[in-house]
Amino acid sequence: MCIRDRLHTVQNGAVGAFAMQDINEAIEDLEEAHRTPFVMHFRGFKYHEIAEKLNIPIGTVKNRIHLARKSLKDRLFMYAD
Repeated sequence: MCIRDRLHTVQNGAVGAFAMQDINEAIEDLEEAHRTPFVMHFRGFKYHEIAEKLNIPIGTVKNRIHLARKSLKDRLFMYAD
């Protein structure tokens, strides 16, 4: 949200802060089995690296990341465009 006049534009950082708080809470509320692979993938790990690190099949990694994304999408629907 912005407040505008002819000379100044002021960004409202509160909206972004609330969104980040909601996102972080939603991630923390994920089951551990889904949260760990999701966060690793978000940080840049490849599927095969996550599978090796967690000692689980790559298909399981893909499934858990998919379920985490679906859960986050459902919970954070209000931020969708």
